[in-house]
Amino acid sequence: MEKANNMKFQNIWENIFLPGQTCRIMKKWSEPIIFFLLEGNIRVTINDTDIYTVNAGEMILLPEAIPCKIEALKQSSMMKCALSVESLLVKIKLLEELSFENTNYEEAIKKLPVSEIIRQFLLLLRKCMEKGLVSYYFFDLKRSELNLLLFACYEKEELARFLQSVLSKDIQFRHFVLNNYLKVKNVQELAILANYSASGFIKKFQKIFDESPYQWMQKQKAAKILIDINRGVKSLQEIANEYKFSSYQHFSGFCKAMFGFPPTDIR
Repeated sequence: MEKANNMKFQNIWENIFLPGQTCRIMKKWSEPIIFFLLEGNIRVTINDTDIYTVNAGEMILLPEAIPCKIEALKQSSMMKCALSVESLLVKIKLLEELSFENTNYEEAIKKLPVSEIIRQFLLLLRKCMEKGLVSYYFFDLKRSELNLLLFACYEKEELARFLQSVLSKDIQFRHFVLNNYLKVKNVQELAILANYSASGFIKKFQKIFDESPYQWMQKQKAAKILIDINRGVKSLQEIANEYKFSSYQHFSGFCKAMFGFPPTDIR
């Protein structure tokens, strides 16, 4: 089942250990990434030009779609989390406040000390991962918990600086999409609801989300289906009906395409 969970979804959490004087190349990713350095010292090089040194007890947020190189200056261990902007939008009013105040910061990349509460949260999560508790559903819940902790543990000003690269995106457009994509049948209906032409909506969507609206909507649908399958509360036929698949065979084919396995194997 874990292969199915991870096949089409970027790993939300990862525990990383780097011996001294080693490096790791990070390819582009589709969501902002937070690195929490628990032990050691690392050097982060972005686009072969911008260099940041991160010390134990610090975290750094890197925007999506930016390749980087991580060099361990000495033996280092860290946690990596793919930060979901969509899940952050549960705090939409706070984010709008931060975004409004967040216009004069010169550096795009920021660091923050890891609060003691978040450090303990990470250590417990790492123990869970080492014990094999690595399902997508569990990781997604822990990411939501992290979002709440960020707003609870830091002052508004320092959090605004840290989230600058995230807040620079069009929050209102993201918020509209998240509130309305389940109400429509296709991309064309969503564009009409947003008062855009189809081509204009697709262009703006790709700029904000870094993928086509059709691909994004399919992933959101797949994520919800995967959670429902793993919960085991509803029968597979009920899930197929709820998501309006024309037949169970169509539902099974969707799961194979998105996860690599039919729903019976996932469950």
